[in-house]
Amino acid sequence: MDGIQILALILVLAGAAIPGMFVVKLRRIKKFQSKAMNTTAIVTHSEKRMGLKGSVYYLIFIDYKDITGKVFSGHLIKTKNRAPGTAIPVMYIPADPAKYNTDFGKLLPWLIGISVMFFFLLLWCSYRLLT
Repeated sequence: MDGIQILALILVLAGAAIPGMFVVKLRRIKKFQSKAMNTTAIVTHSEKRMGLKGSVYYLIFIDYKDITGKVFSGHLIKTKNRAPGTAIPVMYIPADPAKYNTDFGKLLPWLIGISVMFFFLLLWCSYRLLT
């Protein structure tokens, strides 16, 4: 195999991995949702943090109640600040209320579709490159 063929193979494999990662994430969220209950968390406070190359993100601290009324605390990383007292939807596992998730996966079907189209574009480019 020459360099162009190896490059085309790497591009195709990398392109196939992207939709695969989104599908795995969507399955994990759906599995979590099948066991979870929904509730509302309240933002207690947030802290502004600096990431790599000066990027800004916010560490948001939340409190939520399970079905027994016991309060649990957690934190999220978001790109937008949330004011104290803001309500955020949360899913938690009733058997272990300390396990929570705020990612409902609403954008994942769109991301899967776009990444599949990108994969086919890579396939076409690889084919054109090799012929």
